[in-house]
Amino acid sequence: MLSQQELAEEGRVKALRALAVLDTPQEDRFDRFTRIAAAAFGAPMALVSLVDAHRQWFKSRIGLDMCETPRSLAFCSHAVALDELLVVPDTHLDERFADHPLVVGAPFVRFYAGQPVYSVDGQPLGTLCVLDRQPRQFGDADKRMLRDLAQMVQDELNRGVLVAARDAAQMALRELNVELERRVEDRTRELHAKNRLLEQEAQQRQQAQQALVQKQELLDAVLESVDVGVVACGADGALTLFNRAARDLHGSDVAHLKAPEWAHHYGLFEEDGMTPLDEARIPLARALRGENVKDAPMVVVRERGAHRVLASGRALKGPNGEALGAVVALKDVTELAESRARIVESEERLRTIADNVPALIAYIDSGMRYAFANQRYQEWFGVKSADMLGKTVPEAMGEAFFAPRRAALERCLDGHASALEIEEERRGRRRVISTTYLPHLRGGAVQGIYVLSTDATSAREYERQLHALAHSDHLTGLPNRRSYEERLVQAIARARRSAMAMALVYLDVDHFKQVNDSLGHASGDAVLREFARRLSGSVRATDTVARLAGDEFVIILEQVGSARECGRIADKLLDVLRAEFLVDGQPRRITVSIGIAWSAHPEQATLAHAADEALYQSKREGRDTATVLTAGGH
Repeated sequence: MLSQQELAEEGRVKALRALAVLDTPQEDRFDRFTRIAAAAFGAPMALVSLVDAHRQWFKSRIGLDMCETPRSLAFCSHAVALDELLVVPDTHLDERFADHPLVVGAPFVRFYAGQPVYSVDGQPLGTLCVLDRQPRQFGDADKRMLRDLAQMVQDELNRGVLVAARDAAQMALRELNVELERRVEDRTRELHAKNRLLEQEAQQRQQAQQALVQKQELLDAVLESVDVGVVACGADGALTLFNRAARDLHGSDVAHLKAPEWAHHYGLFEEDGMTPLDEARIPLARALRGENVKDAPMVVVRERGAHRVLASGRALKGPNGEALGAVVALKDVTELAESRARIVESEERLRTIADNVPALIAYIDSGMRYAFANQRYQEWFGVKSADMLGKTVPEAMGEAFFAPRRAALERCLDGHASALEIEEERRGRRRVISTTYLPHLRGGAVQGIYVLSTDATSAREYERQLHALAHSDHLTGLPNRRSYEERLVQAIARARRSAMAMALVYLDVDHFKQVNDSLGHASGDAVLREFARRLSGSVRATDTVARLAGDEFVIILEQVGSARECGRIADKLLDVLRAEFLVDGQPRRITVSIGIAWSAHPEQATLAHAADEALYQSKREGRDTATVLTAGGH
């Protein structure tokens, strides 16, 4: 006698086999759920697993080559036994699986999550599960999503059972109609015995006949108007019905042929469009043998082309169970298949383009979760695009990445395009990233954000170099005349705001033309570079040393308290510059004339005029000296 547990297992296996899905080909109606699960959870493996008596068989699989395993190796068998969602965050830490062959060997499972799917009567048949080669956490939201997807797989598995129940109900209704008609006939026989009811009996018969004719006419009209092909045969296998859609599909009408001749006459082929359909595989023949056929694929080949068809059908039986024949419905899915192929091709083309443009391209939904990201994210930030999908921006890229972009993203979600430029360092490289955020609007509502980011590093560096060239002296590296004029304006503005005095220093190298003429321009350039170096080293970092032209130099001195302090600065400069210069390996004495203008209330014109006047006074006094004047007479 079987134990309660054995009886329960026997009932479970019986319910599984009743679905007639074991060892059937893979079907897109199940594959789409494993694709969704793999994408939704970022998992490399996803399965629709059915647990048979001694094996685990995969109706759909992503990322796994094998189609079945012994039940003793089945993770899903544990989930079925527990009769609830099973999550194993790390198989190495779970004593049930640490030494499991599929953990220590290929495919090296480290993570498992499986939700049981049930038959109509509540028997656990298998699971929808996701697996990873890395340990991971599985939160409440992940569990809810896995349960929802498993419910959809369960609905798809049980659809045939529900259709059969519906057909049984329809059959029961027809049998009830037959019974009602029998009672009408009995009543009619009774009325025949009563002469006074003859007229009423005839009227009732006429009405019944008229109703049957109307039903038949309605059925004929429906069959001729629907776009689903309907083909029927009698119990002997002779074809009896081709509706309009069936005639259009096959290009011909009913022919009085038996099953062995159907494939050749009507051009019926396997799904590959090349292998003639064997009689045993023809959907109508299968239905005639009593099989419930559901979405059986085949190809109808005609002179004008081939049509991909899904066929569903069943046997027809009379009220007493006698065989009446069979019927199948044919759904032409040619355009749907071609449309799907075009969509896949288009998606692959767009993905290839997006992955190869020199820019970051992404789409962020209204919950700030990545729905698309190209491969440049991995190149620039070391984050795989597949790992970003479904995650929020801070989850995928980190809070440091999200914080400076948050305001622009929120503005875009309010319906406004935004742009920003951020300099950051990732993977040992500093980049200036220029990003544009565009709202995705539909019906006036923001659905998400299109993101386009380009590397502006080279452009900004080029701008910086152009600025440096425009504001620097190429020989000495000091600021040039343009830069000096800008800085003088800024220094005067600061002096006025802080009520601090400042000074302007003009310097000319004495008799520099003689140096050039006697030693050559290269030696003259060396003297100017050394002259600039000594000047820069003799003043504060806040002061500005610039070369105006040739041997003319200038210094902007800020926060100089008095003209006397300017005299001390002049003495220091003269001492530094009187030290011998080493020119072509030979010591040479170079002198300088200095003019300094000091002002407690500086103005550009008066400062420049006073400094120029002071410089020429030094030259009149014999050079190699300095003169200090107060600008504006203050």
